[in-house]
Amino acid sequence: MTPTNRAGWGAKAPRWTTKHKKPISEIFIHHGGTTLANDTYPAEAAALRGYQNFHRGKGWADIAYSFAVGVASGRVYELRGWGNRPGATRGHNKNSYAIVIIGDTTKQPISQAAVDAVRELIELGQKIGRITADPTIKGHRDVKATACPGDSAYAHLAEMSPNAVVRPHPSTVPPYVKALRLRRPRMRGVFVRWVQGKVGAKADGVFGPLSRAAVQQWQFSHGLIADGIVGRKTYKALIG
Repeated sequence: MTPTNRAGWGAKAPRWTTKHKKPISEIFIHHGGTTLANDTYPAEAAALRGYQNFHRGKGWADIAYSFAVGVASGRVYELRGWGNRPGATRGHNKNSYAIVIIGDTTKQPISQAAVDAVRELIELGQKIGRITADPTIKGHRDVKATACPGDSAYAHLAEMSPNAVVRPHPSTVPPYVKALRLRRPRMRGVFVRWVQGKVGAKADGVFGPLSRAAVQQWQFSHGLIADGIVGRKTYKALIG
């Protein structure tokens, strides 16, 4: 996993940074609390710039969070990043990283792609020595009277842990029949809808260009050939 860097979403330079001790033992999940117009990269980047401007308007050094993940797309963005103290969870910033879900996870259900992305981001932090082997993962509401990080994100906190064993129930996984690809007439049905849900695309049951792009992004983030085709290898990876 390689998060989109600050230049990629158009961040302003921080006013200052405070270095973090390592490794960190707490992860706090937040959400932006505003509904995204759509789940495209430009919409997510614009939302992040809005968060940054709002936080800087309070006199803060920078956008308050460490990283961000798209609520539907599962795209990952660097905000304050590794090694810098966040400013999003008062009383806990010295020993935590803050991950914000871009969007409102009460109004917009968090996708499996986003849940997986959070877990993989934490695993990356462990791999590079920034996060302990058994971190505590909490929602912002666990330490403050707030609805943050929204209902659907809060309901999936356990699945965000690198130590969680997350496998779909067999009855929820459609059988593989043939490769899913972009073509005319469009491929449709339950299998298409299941794949869309896994990769964070709009689950309308029709495999169009946006669905293919979401599959490509998911494949790329999982070390697969990003051809946008759900063959047997991608299908097995989606199951986990």
